[in-house]
Amino acid sequence: MNFETSNGNSLYYEEFGSPDAAAVLLIHGSTLTGRQDFCVNSDLAARLAQHYRVLVPDCRGHGASEAVRDEHGRLNYSFAAMAQDLADLVEGLAASPVYVIGHSNGGNIALYMVRHHPHAVRAAVLLAANAYIDDHVRTRVPVSMHPDRVEREVPDWMREMIALHDGAQGAGYWRELLRATIDETITNPDWTAADLADVRVPCLCVQGENDRVNASGRHAQVLAEWLPGAELWIPAGVGHSVHYELPDEFEQRVVELF
Repeated sequence: MNFETSNGNSLYYEEFGSPDAAAVLLIHGSTLTGRQDFCVNSDLAARLAQHYRVLVPDCRGHGASEAVRDEHGRLNYSFAAMAQDLADLVEGLAASPVYVIGHSNGGNIALYMVRHHPHAVRAAVLLAANAYIDDHVRTRVPVSMHPDRVEREVPDWMREMIALHDGAQGAGYWRELLRATIDETITNPDWTAADLADVRVPCLCVQGENDRVNASGRHAQVLAEWLPGAELWIPAGVGHSVHYELPDEFEQRVVELF
């Protein structure tokens, strides 16, 4: 299904569960789509659909959702803009306020929703998100996500991105998406404790003990300290995608928060 945002761009989304139940919004990680993250790589959408109305969109410029460009033709990959898109979506579908689960960069988008669109969010699970930019993120991301390195060293990831995005966006789009992802990820969000001090949305901050992206910067711990009343969960022995690696425990924690 497609939805037109207040900016006029089209978002593709799928919906599961009962339309009369409380709604959950699932926000996918970088270079993925909603279906890939929550229906293929994990079964989180199906699990939650037993009790909730589950909305699974593709963020702008991902999958079948329209890419938005500026006057110079550059891809607008902005966490703030994507949060606005998704706030429009849940309000337009009469699903607001929703429970939100965001994974990786989707967790960053969820954090923007919590801060800038609190009226649209009942509670949020910030999975592998971050509130500030540290040297590890600033130096690692441009190398690990560089399109030439990915093509040379991680061809399976390249083929996945081609399959998920290039069919709708055009041949070679995966490279542009990676570059835009790098630019935003090493820039935003970069807040302080004072920036988040007024947040009143209940949050669960989740980070695998062995998360190679976020563990060294204690990102979940920092978020739990900065977000008033937030809960913290650092499951042992797992990495960046706790909902893949510990599906039963993740579902239990989410339902307890909701």
